[in-house]
Amino acid sequence: MSIDYAVHSDFLIHWTGKDLDCLYDSQWKNSDKSTTDSVLAKKYIERLYTILKHGLWLTTEPESTRPVAGIQVTIPSTPKICFTELKLSESRKHARQYGRLGIGVKRPYIFRRCGRPLAYFGFHTDAQNDQFLKSCATELSNPNLLNFFKPMNSSRILNYDLYSESEWRIIFLQELLDRKLLVDPRDESNVEGNTFLRSLTGVEQDHLKYLAPLDGWLSMVIYPSLDVKNMAQQVDGFRIKEEIHRIKNNPDDHGNRVEHGNWPIEVDLDACRNF
Repeated sequence: MSIDYAVHSDFLIHWTGKDLDCLYDSQWKNSDKSTTDSVLAKKYIERLYTILKHGLWLTTEPESTRPVAGIQVTIPSTPKICFTELKLSESRKHARQYGRLGIGVKRPYIFRRCGRPLAYFGFHTDAQNDQFLKSCATELSNPNLLNFFKPMNSSRILNYDLYSESEWRIIFLQELLDRKLLVDPRDESNVEGNTFLRSLTGVEQDHLKYLAPLDGWLSMVIYPSLDVKNMAQQVDGFRIKEEIHRIKNNPDDHGNRVEHGNWPIEVDLDACRNF
């Protein structure tokens, strides 16, 4: 039986660029149109290019400790990448929070890297009684797996703002590094990754922990504005297309065999309102 309507999106989107917006255009979210000047557009193009060439960044958040059902549970500071599972029409509110460049993959990209959707607990960060989280905190041999838990609300207001993100994560596991599904840019034997790391500012170097190269499951690029999309396809078209071509034309890549090397969908943020 064919199904014409999917409850869940087929695309999982990693959002980036909040740092760029804060530096160059923190007021864009007050407008009903997403625009970028030439300086910011070039910054976003460079961000896209380095992601295509080197991979998505695994970064960390501070360790957090909270009371859970009578015990103190600590969620370690573990390198991870976050994705949202959403309809494209919901893109704008996530872009406001995390940045306007969206890199979309299909679920097998996450599964292959031992990722999964989060387990949300009720209700907020400092007052809940989740028995599942308590059991996992006391019984898991690998406490890093607690990074797959997240509260439903960011505050005591029960608006379910975090739950609405439908977040998925990939977290650092040594086996992913051993299988070359993750890259350590501090490994000097990896010349390309190490050179990239050294090209970054000191703050960026501290922020970047590992890289997750893209593969044939790359399925979408959401551009911050129509100007950035045009620049990527025209002015910087060669190097962007060259990297996408490299990713989508590896015959040994399972995603490419399934998708037949299908080119990713390219759309700008304002156009997402229509889907």
